[in-house]
Amino acid sequence: MASRWDLGGLLRPVEDEYHQLWSLSHSIGAGGQGEVWLARGGRTAVKIITAPTHEAAEAVHVRLRRIQRLPLEGVPLAGVLALLAPPKLGYVMELADEMVPLDTLCVPDEEDLAAWYLRTGGLERRLRLLAKLAEAVARLHARAIVYQDLSPSNVLISAATEQQEIRLIDVDNLGLASTVGSAPVHTPGYGAPEIVSGHSGATTLADAHALGVLIFETLTASHPFRGDEVLDSDPAYQEEYADRFRLPWTDHPTDRTNDCTVGITPRQELLSGQLWDLASQCFVDAVANPLLRPSAARWATALHSAAGQTVECPECGWTYRAFAPSCLACRRPRDRVWVLRHGLTGPVGTEPQDRSGSTDDTPGIQLSEVPLPDFTALRPGGETTLTARHTSPAPDRPDSVVAQLRLHSQDATVLNLSRDSLWLDHQDGRPWREIGQGSQATVPVDGRAWTLHFGRQGAIHRWVRLMAVEASR
Repeated sequence: MASRWDLGGLLRPVEDEYHQLWSLSHSIGAGGQGEVWLARGGRTAVKIITAPTHEAAEAVHVRLRRIQRLPLEGVPLAGVLALLAPPKLGYVMELADEMVPLDTLCVPDEEDLAAWYLRTGGLERRLRLLAKLAEAVARLHARAIVYQDLSPSNVLISAATEQQEIRLIDVDNLGLASTVGSAPVHTPGYGAPEIVSGHSGATTLADAHALGVLIFETLTASHPFRGDEVLDSDPAYQEEYADRFRLPWTDHPTDRTNDCTVGITPRQELLSGQLWDLASQCFVDAVANPLLRPSAARWATALHSAAGQTVECPECGWTYRAFAPSCLACRRPRDRVWVLRHGLTGPVGTEPQDRSGSTDDTPGIQLSEVPLPDFTALRPGGETTLTARHTSPAPDRPDSVVAQLRLHSQDATVLNLSRDSLWLDHQDGRPWREIGQGSQATVPVDGRAWTLHFGRQGAIHRWVRLMAVEASR
């Protein structure tokens, strides 16, 4: 019986189901299921899918139709704009401005590792891109959708280092967690232990493992299970031992048989404490028990927090953790850093729902100040932005800007960009000062304490307080 599918080579240009022709520029990624081509103009790409049989091609076509009906609003996906017209199998996807695969941040393209890391955006840019990636995966999981084949070639990022856009491509692997088959697709090195052992199908937990590997690899320029011995061996050894978890995490706390000296080191100094703890859970505890694996949402929270805790070295331009003793690249000792310590005024031991607009939400309850395990570094001569994720426990729009602070030599300007008033406490016995919507105030940055409150006195709310991290010697 004749088939409508052409399983052969690429035709140029390709036609979609609406009879639009797409001229292809160059390949931006290839894998076992096909190849992604950038369409001329740069904001559109075409995936040409390969299938072993005509029956398999028909099944892929049906799955693509189902994917078009999934609830994907608000997720930065290179969504399906149109399917290709037979005999070609595939689809047209929309991109942002010029984009490149994430592996450009994972694999150095020059011998000077520090120069490459800085040229590709450094630590802060990586943290912010990865936070957006983790949020995207978390949004899929919240809708019971699994991505299934998360890898550096399936994530596109802005080519320009001053931009921080991401897109997940290869959406033909998307599916509902309850309906994904028992033979999931995965890229070697990113498959979860339960996937490569054949004990599980595609799940949100398996996605979370691949996400953890991607985060670790992008930040450190080293794979969490490919140590020096693996890298010096042939691909068969890598697949048999590292990719099947017969070797421990390269930074395992007790088993040092898989040590790795490549990439950005020392890695524990590079990553924040929260990120290091999540990596330990993902690559040690969860290897044997997937239920212990950190979720994408937890990764997103830790990445956003770490991005706000970076400072820039005035000598070499590297960004690094504000509590690190020195720049990782040039080892210049860190100067004194002014930071905002985050906290909550509320019942001790709990963080309630956001009710900051009310003045009578705690009748009969004694409120106390509770420091939270987070802080934001102020940028000398630049703007520090506080968003709803800093000021509310469960914001509808976490990236909406609440306030901007500009640090000067001896003071800082606080600009209220929210819809509500902010309240400034100089902690000297004076009443709190109201900062209305669109208004600003000047606060000292000379050692005198002050607190910026995101709610009225007597109400449950969050706050930030100025503190200094003294220079290292």
